[in-house]
Formats: sequence, C-alpha cells, structure tokens
Amino acid sequence: MRSKTIKKLLLSLIVIGILGSFTAGGTYALLTGEGSNPNDSIASGTLVMDNTVGAGAPCHSQSGALNINTTCTSLFTSGLLYPIVSSGTPASTTYAFANVTIKNAGTLPEVLKIYMPSCTYAVNGSFPAVSWAAINPCCPGTASGALPAGPCTSGSLDFIVQEYTSSAFTTAMSACVWPVNIAAACTFQADSFGSFWSGHHDNTHYLSLGSTPLAAGSSRYFQIAVAEPTAAANGLQGQTATFSLYWHAE
Repeated sequence: MRSKTIKKLLLSLIVIGILGSFTAGGTYALLTGEGSNPNDSIASGTLVMDNTVGAGAPCHSQSGALNINTTCTSLFTSGLLYPIVSSGTPASTTYAFANVTIKNAGTLPEVLKIYMPSCTYAVNGSFPAVSWAAINPCCPGTASGALPAGPCTSGSLDFIVQEYTSSAFTTAMSACVWPVNIAAACTFQADSFGSFWSGHHDNTHYLSLGSTPLAAGSSRYFQIAVAEPTAAANGLQGQTATFSLYWHAE
C-alpha cells in the first residue's frame, strides 16, 4: 500500500476515534437519577361564622348558596330609652343593650369587622303630639335613611360596642371597640351613634375589631348598647330608630 493511502486511512481512524470519544462522553451524562411526588392535591378551607344574640340559637352566615345571612335575630325590638344620668355606669334600665357571640364556625382563621348599612327613623304614633321639631336620632339634620356628606351634626344617640371576656358577659375587657378604640372599658358618649353610622356604613367602611385572627372554633363576645345622651334634646322624644348591624369576616 502506498504511503499516501496509508496516511488517509490513519486520518480516518483518528477522526473515528475522536467521534467515538464524544459519543462515549454523551452516554455517560445520561446516567442520572429521578424521584417523583405523585398524587399531589390542595383543598380550600371554609370562612363562615355563627352569630348568637343572647341565649338564642346560632345564626349561620351561610344561607343557601350565599355566605351572607340577613335574617339573624334582631338585637332589640322594643324598650324605651331615657336620658342616662351617668356616661360611665348608667342604670341598665335606661338604655337598650344586647349580648352577641360571634363564633368562627369555619376552618380558617378570621379577622372580624363590623358596619351599619342602614338607619331610619319615624315618630312613634303611640305618643301624644308634641310641639317641638323631631330630631333624627340616626343623624340629626338629615332625612330618614339619608347619609350626610360628612360627619353627622350633634344631637344623635350614644352607641357602644364593648367586648367581654366570656359568654357570661359579666367582665368587660379592657378593650373598648366603640366609641373610642382604647385599652379600657367603654363609656357612653353623645353623638357616637351618628358618627358610627356616617363613618362605618358599607363594606368599604368597616370598623375593624382588631387585627388578631379569630381561630377556627373560637368565639368573641360583644355587647351592643344604645342610649339617649345625658343632655338629650326634646326633639329626641317619641322617635323610633331602626338600624341594621353587619358582622363581617375575612
């Protein structure tokens, strides 16, 4: 065989040898391991609550296909208010109050909020006619059911949201929710009803009941109270206020 032919064959062998080296290297890189996590699943929790007034039956937030229930027990439907003598500890016979238990009946922690979407008033027809002008107890100076452009003028009722330590409602917590959110028991303050309604009247103007979530299965206890102020004007006599209070969890 001539030398030129031999050189060509050697070159061919060299090329084949290099290609063989690359192929062997590629085969080695495919020797890897794998593991799998099969049958993965996630589930959503539930965000529902129970609303119990006094010793009544719980009212569930879920109503049909909706998670809102507007037919829970009224806080109070009768009773006559008298101007309270003391803003700190008035006699319970002079103001209207109701004890409300809010329970997290779902599986997720809940942050609670509250608001008053409506308030209307009417003259109580069972009282004798009077000569003084009626005052809207919801928001003085406005028509029944009408929200003011800003804060209500003076002359409305007193309104309290006080938290208690247990369902016995005997020990008030040092945590007033309204009219002043402070680490102390609530006291009645004039015009606090009108200021609550004008400031917390829809689902974009909630009053927060604290940022600490309520754990699933746990409850909180609130007393809602309404009173005539110590210096009530005559125009508040013989008026009936009707309002709604919504509890919101998220």
